[in-house]
Amino acid sequence: VAGAAVVASIGAAAIKSAEWADELLTLSQQTGISTEQLQKFQYASDLVDVSVESMTGALAKMTRQLGGEGEEKFRALGVATRDANGALRDSELIFYDVLAALGRVGNETERDVLAMDIFGKSANELAGIIDDGGAALKAYGDEAERNGSIVENELVESMGAFQDKIDQFKASALPELLKAG
Repeated sequence: VAGAAVVASIGAAAIKSAEWADELLTLSQQTGISTEQLQKFQYASDLVDVSVESMTGALAKMTRQLGGEGEEKFRALGVATRDANGALRDSELIFYDVLAALGRVGNETERDVLAMDIFGKSANELAGIIDDGGAALKAYGDEAERNGSIVENELVESMGAFQDKIDQFKASALPELLKAG
């Protein structure tokens, strides 16, 4: 009986992990944010009192402005959006640069206007992160990496594929089982 309980517990943990990975992959596809960065946001979320949704929404809004007319907003903050070859830099790096630059803006009203221009309505929720220039968010993300809380993308993809198999099973075999029962 004890062995069966252990096996059931391991199975439940595997299924829960697969569901988490599938949700993480979906969010990554929707936002264009890497699974590793999303995990850093998840880790830091409670510690910086900002939801993952606010962070991903702000980063997505900022990313939509890269390479177009929004470039002047980044130049005003002294944030480079392109590398030495003229290619757009990684949006996650730009995000941290923008937070740091906003943190250096002394006039709070000016900082709020710039943040709203770049991050949209998510800027209000990011106020604490912006105030410290993203230092706490970056520190907690680094901490998550150091303490092994970040699952590599390849493993996340494998776990997500396992969840897809579970979903396929539910969609095809489960109705048949219910009919037989």
